[in-house]
Amino acid sequence: MTDTRQHDDASSEVEPGAPEADPWLPDEEQPSYTTGGIRLALLIMAVAFVGWRFGVGYVLMIVGIVIMIFLHELGHYVTAKWSGMKVTDFFIGFGPRIWSFHRGETQYGVKAIPAGAFVRIVGMNNLDETDPADEARTYRQQSFPKRLLVVSAGSISHFIQAFVLLVVLLTVVGVPGGTISDKTRHDASWRVGKVVPDSAAAAAGLKTGDDIVSFNGAPVATWDQVTDLIKSSAVGERVAFQVVRDGETRDLSAQLQPRPADEPGQRGTPFLGLGPQYPTEKVGLGTAVVQAPQEMARYVGSTFGTLAGIFSPSGIGDMADNVSQANDQSGSNSGSSGAAVSNDDGSNDNRLLSILGVLRLGAAATEQGGYGDLLVIFFAMNIFIGIFNMLPLPPLDGGHAAVAIYERVRSRRNRRYFADAARLLPVTYAVLMVLITVGVTAFYLDLVNPVKL
Repeated sequence: MTDTRQHDDASSEVEPGAPEADPWLPDEEQPSYTTGGIRLALLIMAVAFVGWRFGVGYVLMIVGIVIMIFLHELGHYVTAKWSGMKVTDFFIGFGPRIWSFHRGETQYGVKAIPAGAFVRIVGMNNLDETDPADEARTYRQQSFPKRLLVVSAGSISHFIQAFVLLVVLLTVVGVPGGTISDKTRHDASWRVGKVVPDSAAAAAGLKTGDDIVSFNGAPVATWDQVTDLIKSSAVGERVAFQVVRDGETRDLSAQLQPRPADEPGQRGTPFLGLGPQYPTEKVGLGTAVVQAPQEMARYVGSTFGTLAGIFSPSGIGDMADNVSQANDQSGSNSGSSGAAVSNDDGSNDNRLLSILGVLRLGAAATEQGGYGDLLVIFFAMNIFIGIFNMLPLPPLDGGHAAVAIYERVRSRRNRRYFADAARLLPVTYAVLMVLITVGVTAFYLDLVNPVKL
């Protein structure tokens, strides 16, 4: 996000052995470095502790999120510089300064808390006091296209990251059904991935890799269809199904057993003893480049639906119910688009994940060797953040874009209109309170009732 606060005066010391001056730069643009040695050591120790205590997956997730945030801010920085705006700060993290250097008019660096990043552009609005000598280079004095580009660049960077990740997924890693957004193709790609020993499925002769095509004479294409038919059957009932194995169709039958007692609320229900797997498929680079925008468009549409569900009255009610029942729940079965998850009963409650929930999902994917799942998580995060960040609400980048559009509409050919940022402060504070409340609630749910990959 862009930031208009004044420079902090965090104490720092000159780094021993600073690099020599660059002979190609004038004196005022020579780089100068500062650092807090103890703080840097503590940060490195904290990262090492996370890896030791919680596993490498958490470190990979933290590094990946930091890179994602850095690229977001890099979008703001590059477009602001290209537009002729003055950028005074580019920092990763918040809080005490760990390491920084000056180059020209900009200070770059790292702060202690890797919970975000910021680029500081002078003169974002009329409340930002600026040196009169810099007024021509403020954000507020630039043309409408330049202002809109700068505030949108962060989200644009997320969509670029999502595109690259998706192309890698489709060509290098592979995804079930060769798609991540077409649920029909994805679900229909399943095969038998697990046969429980001494179960009805094992007695019937089902094997890993079998493709079940019919159940009691009814055609089935997805795992959900199979589970629904099992639930509608009775314990002790003999069911018939057809499977395709090594290109041959086989007729098998099994007598359903009662479900074991290891699943709360499901004991005694019909149990076949199967688990699905979703074999991955790869496509060529050219196909992936053409297919990726279509996949992203579908995913964007589903993400809008998720957001609408989360912040609808029913979605807020569901979140309140989840909080009240959190200590009685045993965890969710699966994740969805990175923004909502499914409950144990299979219902989608549009549950929002906090940073803790995302870290856990990513770490679990890494531990299980599911690097494809890890890339899908980052793909979903980029799409979600790219959309959410452009909602027309201050202090989000979309709020800046909405103000720029409003100023454009109110301006006349010979008279530029400037919005009064002070009048937006109540809205800004209200939005911040909502975001903080939702964030704390999501964090609490992820703490007491974590989701599972």
